[in-house]
Amino acid sequence: MTFPLTDELMEYVRAAHPRSLRGVEEARQAGGDDFGPVVEMFLTWLTAVRGRQGIVQAVDEFVKFSTEVNLAQARYEADGHYMHKSFAELLADHYSSREAMDDYLWGVFLTNVLWAHHFEICLFYRNRFLAKLPGAEAKIVEIAPGHGGWGVWALHRLAKSRLEGFDISPSSITIAGSVSAAAGVGGRARYELKDALDLAKAPPESADAVINCFLAEHLERPAKLFEVIARLLKPDGRAFVAAGLTAAQVDHIYEFRRESELVKLAEDAGLRMTESFVGSPRRTLPKAKFLPRSMALILAKRKGEFL
Repeated sequence: MTFPLTDELMEYVRAAHPRSLRGVEEARQAGGDDFGPVVEMFLTWLTAVRGRQGIVQAVDEFVKFSTEVNLAQARYEADGHYMHKSFAELLADHYSSREAMDDYLWGVFLTNVLWAHHFEICLFYRNRFLAKLPGAEAKIVEIAPGHGGWGVWALHRLAKSRLEGFDISPSSITIAGSVSAAAGVGGRARYELKDALDLAKAPPESADAVINCFLAEHLERPAKLFEVIARLLKPDGRAFVAAGLTAAQVDHIYEFRRESELVKLAEDAGLRMTESFVGSPRRTLPKAKFLPRSMALILAKRKGEFL
């Protein structure tokens, strides 16, 4: 089986960003036989939205984003804390800039498949979460969809499911909508410009599945996020949550240091962790004190104190 878009991406990385090639090759190794099919799926959506030139643009944005992440991690190692502490700072400096957010979201879109530990999370998401969702007609809520790839993948796999996504960024609403249309599932996806944490007022137990990838570390009070998830989930529903730990980025403000912190937030909200996965980059800064890693959790609603 051939993967022409994936080959085109690899050729461009070799030609234009040779210093990034090692990391991309690590992702290929992490993906194994799944690398080609999954990357091709993501690139098919990408090129349907942005045209063939979109691969070049997105790779450039991915390299820029990855470089900024590495610089932020180096500052974190030196300072011992994240750069920003409040959401208000980020809203003014980052989220309100349409141009910056567009570049950022397309760069993040490719981290799913070009960072080895994120590719591993993709496989965990597909094999352990999507494969076990309760029925093909699931009602899915995606909290802060960003580029939309996670929710669109769910719709792609579950032919009769429907999704509602809520994000505070206009760029996210536009890009997620365009990705869902490109994947042929736009008729089953609705995206709304809204602070996702306002879903604390939404009807309870209204979602078969909740998806939330890499938001908790962007919040001042991530406990509220888990409370929203617990409110939305039906008793037999499942949630997929991913978050970064000791992983600095310009828009990370809540510093998780232990995996148990995420588990405790879920448990305090009335949820129970059924499965988890933790991945980290293959390479870290010399003499690093902090190991940047990403943790994914599959959560169920707790029915009693210990059930």
